Amino acid sequence: MASSILKPSNGEAWAAVAVILKECPDAMVLVGKRVMNPRDPWSGDAALPGGHYETSDGDLLNTAIRETMEETGIDLRKVGRVVTVLNVEHPRNMPNLNVLPIVFKVDCNVDVVNTASGEFEYLKWIKLSELPNADKVTVVKGNARKAIILGDMIIWGMTRRILCRLYNMYKGEGNTMRN
Repeated sequence: MASSILKPSNGEAWAAVAVILKECPDAMVLVGKRVMNPRDPWSGDAALPGGHYETSDGDLLNTAIRETMEETGIDLRKVGRVVTVLNVEHPRNMPNLNVLPIVFKVDCNVDVVNTASGEFEYLKWIKLSELPNADKVTVVKGNARKAIILGDMIIWGMTRRILCRLYNMYKGEGNTMRN
């Protein structure tokens, strides 16, 4: 993996998210429901662990690892390995923010250690096989949108696009989810 992909350009806003995948025997990905916070533009939304790049991180890989540790207690340096880096995404409500999704694989015994970070109401492992059946159109924040609905978790926007890409990559092109 080219380090230039992981080193943010000067003057641009960058973030990284960890797409944490485990197979037990079903492939699962970790997704959280963000806590309600009036200062957070993604308040109450489903999200992947991650956050804004800090210069002390050095690169976006370290951003994803640091943020995951802070938000979940999972130390990806010890228990994860990078599988791939997906294309840069941009949240529609912040199009100038570049978000790099980094896919990590962990062993089946890895689980959330810390849920008291204040970022997430809860975190849960979602089977990739459940995603297509849960993909619907629903009203989110006043607009009809494609969303993956799993209980009270509604996964839409950039997080949904990343999960669709992961599903398509994992399951192969014959069994795709439309972005």
